[in-house]
Amino acid sequence: MKIMTGKMTLLLLGHGSSKHPESSRSVRLHAEILRQRGCFSEVHIAFLKEDPLVKNALGLIESEEILIIPDFLAEGYFTQQAIPEMLALDSLPETVSYCDPVGTHPMIAELIDQSAQGELGDWDPFQVSLLLVGHGSTRNSQSKQTMIDHITELKKTTPFAQISDVWLEEAPFVREWASVATQKKIIVVPFLLSDGQHGGWDIPKMIGLARDMPTHGVTHEVKGRKLRISPALGTSSKWVEIIECIALR
Repeated sequence: MKIMTGKMTLLLLGHGSSKHPESSRSVRLHAEILRQRGCFSEVHIAFLKEDPLVKNALGLIESEEILIIPDFLAEGYFTQQAIPEMLALDSLPETVSYCDPVGTHPMIAELIDQSAQGELGDWDPFQVSLLLVGHGSTRNSQSKQTMIDHITELKKTTPFAQISDVWLEEAPFVREWASVATQKKIIVVPFLLSDGQHGGWDIPKMIGLARDMPTHGVTHEVKGRKLRISPALGTSSKWVEIIECIALR
């Protein structure tokens, strides 16, 4: 990353959705909190699937010193190919820097543990399976590696009986959670930015919850197991602290 002078302009990039308006809420909230903290001269947002669009983003910014941070969970097709092509990164001046996705930062493992600990309550972690739910992708095999790396680190530092991965679009699938989990008590942490379409609809349905059933703050009994689901990682205030660490390092 190039060293910037003074306060820089931050461009925070998200995926967004044309189907579920809740999907971009976390990115918009992150941007608003960062504006309030005043670490940047300006904070702009842009999305792949909703306005303002990534392809138009740089044309709306007057500043020459711009820090671009993908508010994404992992490296993959969007961060490595789609966004660089849309922004023509190779042709931009040295005063514009493009960072790694937020989800790849080492502090994310701490956030995952924090989210899981928040669901433990009176449960003994030595008798709990922790399942992380990732999106997965058929476009880029590297997209799942970030979450796998965090799981490897968590196995070294946390006392859970089991820490495993399940996926929305790759095996082992979320709907197979009961065969993946080895314990009778299970905590599910969505490795997602928001409780939008995937966090709010898809994951509860795949686990076996009724559509009108509350997802968070309750203990579910499904298939003879007790199960608790945390909010998506990107809804935590600690996520904004990680964005600041990326920007200021």
